[in-house]
Amino acid sequence: MTHTRFMLGLLLLACLAVTGCVEVTFPEPMPAKKKELTQFPQAWQGTWVSDAPNEEEETLVVRADRILGNPGSDDLVLGKNCVLKKLGRRLVLNIPQEKGGRYTLLVAERHGDALNILTLDPKKQQALDSWEEVLGHENVVKLHKNDDPTDKLREVQLNPRNTRQFRQLLRKGKTTSVTYTKVVD
Repeated sequence: MTHTRFMLGLLLLACLAVTGCVEVTFPEPMPAKKKELTQFPQAWQGTWVSDAPNEEEETLVVRADRILGNPGSDDLVLGKNCVLKKLGRRLVLNIPQEKGGRYTLLVAERHGDALNILTLDPKKQQALDSWEEVLGHENVVKLHKNDDPTDKLREVQLNPRNTRQFRQLLRKGKTTSVTYTKVVD
C-alpha cells in the first residue's frame, strides 16, 4: 500500500536514513486505553520543514485530520490508516503494519514552532537491555531476518502492559530523530 511506503519513508527519515533501521512495533495503538484523537490540535497544524543537516529538506503538511503524503502516496488520515493518541504534551502517531496486526509509531513533542520527532532506537547503546528491564524479558520479542537468531535483527516487538510502562520506555529508549520548524503560511 502506498501509505505504508510513505510511513516507511517517514520512519527512515526518523531513523536519520541509517541503513539497517530495525522496526519497533506494538500490539495495539499506544498509549493503550487512551482515547483516539480525530484531529490534530490547532497548534500542530501547518507546514513543518526539517532542520536535518546534510539531508534533503523534508516537509510535513499537517491538516486537521491528516498528514499530507508526498506525491504518489496516500495521506495519513486519522481513523482511516493511522491512529493518533495523546500522552501528556506528546502526540503518538500509530500506523498499522500490513502484516501481523501490529503498529509502528512516531512520538512527537512540540515546543512553540519546533516539532521533535522521537523514535525508539534498538541500536542505541543498551536499549534492548533497558526495555527488557522495564517490560520484562517475556514482553520484548526480537525477530531476526530469516528467523535465524544469528542473522540481522529486523524487528523488536514491545508489549507494555500499561501506560506507565509505555512512559518508562519513552524515557529510557527514545531518540530525538529529527526536528521540524513551522513555516509561517
